[in-house]
Amino acid sequence: MAKTIKRHPFQRDWRRDLLIAALISLLLAMALLLYTFGLTSDFILRLLNAFLAIFILGAGTAFVIVPGVNWVFQRFFGKKTKAASAARPKRNTPRAPKAPTWEE
Repeated sequence: MAKTIKRHPFQRDWRRDLLIAALISLLLAMALLLYTFGLTSDFILRLLNAFLAIFILGAGTAFVIVPGVNWVFQRFFGKKTKAASAARPKRNTPRAPKAPTWEE
């Protein structure tokens, strides 16, 4: 079996993920502003401000904080779990019976 290379959580293609997060943030900001204020004269400026705030908070949480915390916990606590699983005794598995020999 080929060994897979384990990648760092920050080493991935972010363009598609950021585009999806931006679209969701834009739709959420638009829905929030239209529901709260309706169409006002400064709608575009409010939309830009709300979009940036929602996008920075959402993308920062989903793409920086969560992978960073996962990486820190795997780095500091992942080695102990591997050592604990290696120290665990192996189960006794029944062996297959030996094949009969024809040297009688």
